[in-house]
Amino acid sequence: MKILITGAHSNIGYALGKKLALKGHIVYAGVKTKEEEETLQQRLNQEKIIMFPLIIDLLKENNIASLDLDALILQAGVGEGGSVLELSLERLTTNIKINILGNYSLLQAFIRDCYYKKKKGKVFITSSLAAFMPLPYLSSYTASKLYLYQLAKTLRLELKYQKISISVSLILPGAYYTGFNDVMIDNKEKDTLILKEKAYKMTLYQKIFFKILEKDNYEDLLNEIIYNIERKRPAFIISRPLGQKLLIKLD
Repeated sequence: MKILITGAHSNIGYALGKKLALKGHIVYAGVKTKEEEETLQQRLNQEKIIMFPLIIDLLKENNIASLDLDALILQAGVGEGGSVLELSLERLTTNIKINILGNYSLLQAFIRDCYYKKKKGKVFITSSLAAFMPLPYLSSYTASKLYLYQLAKTLRLELKYQKISISVSLILPGAYYTGFNDVMIDNKEKDTLILKEKAYKMTLYQKIFFKILEKDNYEDLLNEIIYNIERKRPAFIISRPLGQKLLIKLD
C-alpha cells in the first residue's frame, strides 16, 4: 500500500512508518520543515530504511493527489498548555489551526482524491484518550482532540451514506513517554502568568501524574495500528494501552 503518515519525523510517527516500510509498504513520511526533511533522510540512510520524507505543512494547502495514496494516517499534532485565564489567543489559535483545520484540510484532500479516482481508501485519525479527561491547564489540547473524535464518528456515517469506499479508524493513544507531554506541560510559561504560583504548582502536579501514567514502550500501539492498516476492514477504535483505555467510557 501507499501510505502517508504525518508527524513522522520522530517518536510514534517515525516508528510506525519504519515498521510499515520494513513490511514492504511505500511510506511517505510527513515532516514540517526542510530541516526536518534533511535530518530524517540522514536517519533513514543510517538505518537503511526506505521511506520518502515529504514536507506537509498543516498550516498550508497540500496537494497529495500525485501520491495516489491508499491510506492516510493523521499523526501530527501540537499541544499548547495553559489555563483558560492565561492562555494567549495566539497559542490557542495554533492548536486549532494545526490539530483541527490542518488535519481537516489534508483529510478532505485525501477523500476527494479517492472519490474522483473511484478507488478505495483507509483513513486513520489520531485523537487521544486525554480528549475524555478534564485536565486543568490542558483544555486547548484536549478540546482539539475531542473534535477529531467527533469528526471521525461523523465522517464514518457520511461516507456510508454517500457510498464512498473509505474506511475510517480512530487512533486513541493513552499516555506514552515521548517527551510530548513534558513540552505541553512546560509551555504554559510562554504566557503572561496571572496566577504564577498556581501555574507552577500545576506543572509539578502534572509531571507527577504523567510520570505515574506514562508507558515507556508503545510497541503495543504500533502493532495494533499496523494490524488494522493491513486488515480488509479496519476497526473503528484503535486504542492502547488497554489498562488506560478501560478507564475511559467511549460512545
